[in-house]
Amino acid sequence: MLRYCGPFLFLFSIPLFYYALGPTAPLFSVALLLLALTGAEFVAARGDGSEAGMGGNFRLLIWLYIPLQLFAIIWGVMVSGEASAAGFAALAISLGVTTGVFGVLAAHEALHSGDQAKAFLGVGLLTAMSYRHIRIAHIHGHHRWAGTEKDAATARLGESFYAFLLRTLQGQFREAWRVERRRGGRRLLLDAGVMLVLFAAIGFFIGPRALAFFLGQSAVAILVLELFNYVAHYGLARTRGADGKLEALGDHHCWNSSNVLANHLIFNMSRHSHHHRRPAASFETLKARPAPELPFGYAASILLALAPPLWRLVMDEKALTWRA
Repeated sequence: MLRYCGPFLFLFSIPLFYYALGPTAPLFSVALLLLALTGAEFVAARGDGSEAGMGGNFRLLIWLYIPLQLFAIIWGVMVSGEASAAGFAALAISLGVTTGVFGVLAAHEALHSGDQAKAFLGVGLLTAMSYRHIRIAHIHGHHRWAGTEKDAATARLGESFYAFLLRTLQGQFREAWRVERRRGGRRLLLDAGVMLVLFAAIGFFIGPRALAFFLGQSAVAILVLELFNYVAHYGLARTRGADGKLEALGDHHCWNSSNVLANHLIFNMSRHSHHHRRPAASFETLKARPAPELPFGYAASILLALAPPLWRLVMDEKALTWRA
């Protein structure tokens, strides 16, 4: 299980750097994370990487990580009032990145676990990034419609990340509302109430600067999550047969990375095709599938997506090949 402990080290490094090196030093955590994830693609082997049958409760790591991420966000909110403008930004970015990478993946695992108590932990993490409704859109929308125009979380061929971001932010909320409408929108109304109370409590009891920090780190976390969503299915579309029947979601509708070390750093989520085949499977059991491979892995691909011309130059031809 120790091979999956990288997220804990990066999270602990944020307060460590903050107190040992200065308020802007948490940015080193982000730089080290990017170096580790991108460097792994060049030095580590690709392979199956599954730990199925090795024993041990791997999901224990998830149940440990989520509270630690929540405590880190609370700590950031508390110290943000004293931080300089540069320190404020550095903390918001570093905590937002760890939430958007590790926290979201841990929450995602908890929500798919089928356990009510553990799912509650996952919702708590989504609350800490002001994105509670995404659990509804993801489970009931994305897992059903990925690879189609009905799925707001699937990036279309030729669509830039920035256009995708504007579309997916409103589209996933609409998808959650569509699902919830049959119940009168109760969960979404609860979500809105919880977030309003939380925002008011932070602003009133800790201060407006703390509320701005909370919203800032939430925005960074959401941005990182949607970059992952953009990369995960870009340009890979399901087709309809002559009878009008929609093609089943297959391995070839997800971008993957079979790099063993990089996957250990992100709870195996680059084995995205296998996750879609078995959404409830524990992360350590996910295996490499005969599926589209990102040329640079997820971290470098996310950075590349920030430059749409370069992204399209690298990815459009690959996507068209798999569509064919």
